[in-house]
Amino acid sequence: MFHMEFMKKICSKVKEMEQPEMSKVMAGKLSLADKLLGSGESRVMFRWRSSLWKLLWQELLAYTASFMMISMVYRYTLTMEQQVQLEKLIRWCRHQSTGLPITFLLGFYVSLVVKRWWEQYCKLPWPDTIAIFLKGLVVGEPGEKRVVARMIRRTVIRYCLLAYILCIRRISSRLKKRFPSMQDLAKTGIVRPDESSRIGDEESQEVHGSNWWMPLKWSVEILNKAKQEGLVTSAPGYSHMLGRLSEFRARLSEVATYVYLPVPLVYTQVVHLAVYVYFAVSLIGEQWIIWRKPGDEE
Repeated sequence: MFHMEFMKKICSKVKEMEQPEMSKVMAGKLSLADKLLGSGESRVMFRWRSSLWKLLWQELLAYTASFMMISMVYRYTLTMEQQVQLEKLIRWCRHQSTGLPITFLLGFYVSLVVKRWWEQYCKLPWPDTIAIFLKGLVVGEPGEKRVVARMIRRTVIRYCLLAYILCIRRISSRLKKRFPSMQDLAKTGIVRPDESSRIGDEESQEVHGSNWWMPLKWSVEILNKAKQEGLVTSAPGYSHMLGRLSEFRARLSEVATYVYLPVPLVYTQVVHLAVYVYFAVSLIGEQWIIWRKPGDEE
């Protein structure tokens, strides 16, 4: 199908851009990494890009330094009387930290974020169903009409892919980097210069500042013209095809809505506040008490 050939062509171009020096360098690095870190899932823990370590190393370093500083002050700077008073505070903080519902808050928050991520992926539409329906719906008699029908099918799929790219590039950094402007899209052949001028520059970040839906509108107009010319003979099939295009647009709208309507800020702030309060209390409550007599270790 046309859209599959087009996507393969894009993938091959991306590979050509990334491949020049990476193959030789990665060959040596992978063998060394396999020897040092092993293979399989164990290597995931040592990844830096998009990893937990990259996200939290500053907070972890600050917490560790603060914990060690408090421990040094407690052991080597305070007097005996001050140490006793601090030990009472340590026991009190240790007791109070058990009452924070940190597990419930984090568990609910993480499940909410993962659910939103998975639903966003599941709502991504695929043009394959539209291509199959077009193959059975838009057919012409042998000769010139069959060539026209093939061009109509290709154009409708091209418009579906164009709408998909214009919508997803607003929320995907990788797709935005691959197609930073409408001129880059025009170079691939997915959009013509005259169509690009009608759509606009697509640089607005507002919710309703994009015309990504316009190619789908053109698809409906093309199918309507094909029906008038006799290339579409089944009225129920034509109605069902319009329904498929409407569903394609609706699912793209739902995916875009997930970005513009994130998790409520109040709940995010509550979770962050609870985590920071918990670890602030743990700076005192998790200190090791000097063992002077039996019972101090409890």
